[in-house]
Amino acid sequence: MHTPADPAVTEAEAEASRQGFPAGAVRLDTSGSERLPILMDMVVGLSRADDPKEVLRVFSEGFARMYGPQGYLSLSTRGLEPGAYKVTRVITDDVPQNIGRADPWNQWSSIPTHRGGFLGSIIENPCPQVIHNLYLRDDPVIGDAMKQYGSMLAIPLFDNGEPLNWSITFGKDPEGFSLRDLEETVLRANLGGATVRNTMITKQLRQTHLEMRNEVEQIASIQRALLPQVIPDIPGLDIDVSYKMFDQAGGDMYALRPLRLGSNGQDFDPSGPWGILVADVSGHGPAAAVVMAIMQSIIETYPGEPAGPAEVLEHANRYLYAKQIESRFVTAFFAIYDPVTRRFTYTRAGHNPPIWMRPDGDGWDMARLDANGTLPLGITGDADFDESTITLEPGQTIVLYTDGITEAMSPDGRMFGVAGIEGSLTECTGYPQCVIGHVTTSLQAHESNRRPKDDQTLVVLRVGE
Repeated sequence: MHTPADPAVTEAEAEASRQGFPAGAVRLDTSGSERLPILMDMVVGLSRADDPKEVLRVFSEGFARMYGPQGYLSLSTRGLEPGAYKVTRVITDDVPQNIGRADPWNQWSSIPTHRGGFLGSIIENPCPQVIHNLYLRDDPVIGDAMKQYGSMLAIPLFDNGEPLNWSITFGKDPEGFSLRDLEETVLRANLGGATVRNTMITKQLRQTHLEMRNEVEQIASIQRALLPQVIPDIPGLDIDVSYKMFDQAGGDMYALRPLRLGSNGQDFDPSGPWGILVADVSGHGPAAAVVMAIMQSIIETYPGEPAGPAEVLEHANRYLYAKQIESRFVTAFFAIYDPVTRRFTYTRAGHNPPIWMRPDGDGWDMARLDANGTLPLGITGDADFDESTITLEPGQTIVLYTDGITEAMSPDGRMFGVAGIEGSLTECTGYPQCVIGHVTTSLQAHESNRRPKDDQTLVVLRVGE
């Protein structure tokens, strides 16, 4: 005898076939489940919860929808002597949202500590427990708060292997919970406890991150105050600077300062020699900014007029080496420029060589000031620094920079390099604003406008005509 096919199964198979399922695969109809929509609401709510109280609210409301009105009580023994506990949460038909109780996450010390009573006997045995025919009255700790409930599930919640909290659920039926309920609730309650714990950790991390960002902002503010607030007027030079930090605080620095005191012995003589410094502390962020501030103070407090730039870097190197700052060193280029003779005397400590742009017909002859390179500052205490001198002519430009520019990466892993700077300047006038504009535009194109991974500094000097 032929049995007609079940129309529902046939339609399900047809739908599965239309959706590309394997032959015979059938998607079950879940629309008849009463709990599944509630569970999905809980999952969505938990994914959005950013506070432990919100996590508990989502759990308690969801379970009330699935199982009907229940009482709930939570205990904590965290940090307490054996046998002691605190009642951290109570929910009943009369008090559905723990109203009037202290927040255990922010007001822990104000919650009373208890011993003994019915709850004390529960925590003596750190195992899941089911109790029937309860109807708890005149308890020395919770009084008659749970007198209307006839049964109870008590679940220890473990943290790092220790039962530091308890989740206790009350039902009105005197035999309302079974061993099967207990088995299901052990995992569910501990997962809920882990969710609360993780949410609390996330909240603490978020607060810590905010506090750290505020500290970094203060460091960055101090760092910016240490840099030149205005570009000084050096006779005969046109100057511009581009200073971009990878983070809110960084390790790049520059300085432009007169070195010779005037006739009054107090004010500096702007027509005398000038010190020109570009330096880069290894790494970036607050630690690099602190080392940068140390370097800045060493340079700014150099006593008297130096005989040459090597003398200044030797002085800085001795102080930095004496500090023994672990895993931190400083690359530096320091020059002394004489506005009268236009002599530019320089020395390098592991720093990128500046580019010397000299007019050559309709283009530029570009040379790199790569003489006299030594180790970065702070690595060895007895480093020697040699000097070189060039004479700048009108229309010539010096481009100083940090490795955040040359080591900038393209999406396919290519460095910008010194060649990238030079290539961007072939059509430039040589004026500092033009140099910075061309280099910045080419650099952003090279990085595909992605966020830089290091601080980027440009200091450009041009001799007027």
